[in-house]
Amino acid sequence: MKSGLGIGAIGEELYRYLVEHGPTPSSELERISGPGADDALATLRDVGLVVGEPATARHPDYALLPLVANAESKLASLKAQAAEMRDLFDSTAVGLRGPNAPVEVLTSRQRVAAAFDDLSLGAHREVLQLVTWPFVPLTAVHVPGDPARRNPDGSVRRPRRRLLYERAVLDSEPAVIGLRNAIRLGADVRVAKELPFKLIVADRERALVPRFPRGFSDQSSTLLIRGGALVECMIVLFEHLWAEAAPLEADYNGFGPAAADEIDEQDMAILQHIISGQTDDSMARLMGTSKSTILRRVKRMRELAGVDTRPALIFHAARNWMN
Repeated sequence: MKSGLGIGAIGEELYRYLVEHGPTPSSELERISGPGADDALATLRDVGLVVGEPATARHPDYALLPLVANAESKLASLKAQAAEMRDLFDSTAVGLRGPNAPVEVLTSRQRVAAAFDDLSLGAHREVLQLVTWPFVPLTAVHVPGDPARRNPDGSVRRPRRRLLYERAVLDSEPAVIGLRNAIRLGADVRVAKELPFKLIVADRERALVPRFPRGFSDQSSTLLIRGGALVECMIVLFEHLWAEAAPLEADYNGFGPAAADEIDEQDMAILQHIISGQTDDSMARLMGTSKSTILRRVKRMRELAGVDTRPALIFHAARNWMN
């Protein structure tokens, strides 16, 4: 109580005495507490904890609630000032000035969405992207032929797209819709068990990446990086993750002649999805079929292989069907 109200040790002692013993003349309180009691009693009256003569203690709610409300208001104002100063620092700090700086901090969802669209739709040669959970659609889906993908002369930009999805993202229907759209645009898609953060790189010149690690309270602040070693670092990381990920689309060249005699292309795709760790539900969404169809085909392949489990099926496929 004393640390928040500034009534001091004597003031707290007097207030406790009045609560326990009831109204007491000021002269008696001065005799009990000794030197300093007069000033302490005046302070108690100023903050509203004591009223009248003989001195009477008020219920703390009457005195403290207005003070708490005032303190909360001051705290909110202080936080707002701190946020304003942080934004000012971010926008004017060395290396972060203006829209053409090497690194620009984007703090609003609208600016992040605009930058994402600019990198995704404005690229001419190549787009690299890491897609992580949770999947948050920033902009509308731009289908092939959308005016947003066209150059001023009307020609359609068709950069090479390589998209690396975190496995958990495939449980999101909006993510799967975006993935199918990307495949229609000719994108190469792979799946990884886990990715470090979201990322998009356009033409190996600009990159968009979260400012803070996953799990940090501020997940909206994003860095727009223009050229230099930082973009190169993002590309090196992407290439490393890409090399370790599993292709989403079936690579039929990975199957030998013996496979064609026993299984079809859908079976081959299912086998590669199983190897990459996809669930039955994810496979059904990705392949545009039902879970029961997936289960039926897996069962038939197990019967062909003469095995009872999926690991045994993969072992058989590796030895007999795959190159």
